[in-house]
Amino acid sequence: MSNNDHSTSRRKFLKNTGIGVAGTIVASTLSVTGSVAAEAKNISLPDSPHVSKTLLKMAKDIYPHEMIQNKYYQKIVDDLAKQQKGLIDEGVAMLDEQSIAKLGSPFLQVSYEPDRVRLLRSIEETTFFIKVRTALMFGLYDNPELFPLFGYQGSSVEKGGYLNRGLNELDWLSE
Repeated sequence: MSNNDHSTSRRKFLKNTGIGVAGTIVASTLSVTGSVAAEAKNISLPDSPHVSKTLLKMAKDIYPHEMIQNKYYQKIVDDLAKQQKGLIDEGVAMLDEQSIAKLGSPFLQVSYEPDRVRLLRSIEETTFFIKVRTALMFGLYDNPELFPLFGYQGSSVEKGGYLNRGLNELDWLSE
């Protein structure tokens, strides 16, 4: 490979994205732990309410769960917006630009969910989308406060594993 070649090797790509994902995982996991009351008091919005509201709508379109309160989504995306301010501000601006170009209004004003989902699919390969999706994935599904909503009892290792605790209680498998 010559010095003028600007292509990225697979190894370099995986190394760089691995570091970014690992950082997001740690930050997201740390940001969603703690008591609910403490979290509600500690939520600080990004500089722009527009960014915060756009990220919330985006979050609920990416991982739509009616049983999860907005505060859980909002905490994750607002923390990400503070940690990755430049990327998130640019990403929301890009999302709004594409939304206006394709749908005639900013993302927040698009009321038809399938239109928003199509728009999000068109940007799913961008660093912005990947960061938001990854933060949400770990922030929602690795949050012990939300485990009961998903029917997850938590780790079983400390209790002897699943063989003698819950494996035979699966009601969705046919006999």
